[in-house]
Amino acid sequence: MLYKGVLWCMAALFLGMLFFMVATMPPFSPKLDTLVQADLAMSGVSHDVTAVLLNFRALDTLLEVGVVLLALMGIQVVSPHFRYKPYTEANTITDIYIAILLPVIILSALYLLLAGSYKSGGAFVASALLAGGIIILKLTKPKLFVSLEKLHLRFLSALGLLFFVGIGVLTLIEGLFLQYPLSYASTLILMIETLLMFSLAIILASFFINAVQDLE
Repeated sequence: MLYKGVLWCMAALFLGMLFFMVATMPPFSPKLDTLVQADLAMSGVSHDVTAVLLNFRALDTLLEVGVVLLALMGIQVVSPHFRYKPYTEANTITDIYIAILLPVIILSALYLLLAGSYKSGGAFVASALLAGGIIILKLTKPKLFVSLEKLHLRFLSALGLLFFVGIGVLTLIEGLFLQYPLSYASTLILMIETLLMFSLAIILASFFINAVQDLE
């Protein structure tokens, strides 16, 4: 009973602190949105979220991509024997389903990628969708990726980050790190997002494929 009483007191204290923090929060002031909108014309895109992620706070996004890639490396290094064992039996219905679904997934991912410059979308959402397509393809066609060397997959996984860093180095030579010249900012952002989409899709798909232990 004493143990439960202590837990209830701790829960009540936590809720009280949470209520106090919410009640004393200052009123919302859209200062950040005002700053973003003021410089949006200089970003190379017309959507505020993409402008923040790939231009104004590009260094943060670069580091986030690095963390995702580092997580994949950790899985492969620490747990090298964890990999998915797919279903190998042929299935005509599944083949037809994949033949219809996969092109829709690819087109939708490309649409989300291109739409990110003027509305919600971008490389991260597109890569998640594309990763789902890769996982489905791996589950139904396990031998399809056997010919790909691990070195090739590792290079493709790192390609987006490497290109992102390369653009940063080029901009550093001309001025500030990841500060794109206005004349071709939109082109650079689209190139970065395209390579990030493919690299992140491979990384996210690899998380799933390597997540289940092969017991054989």
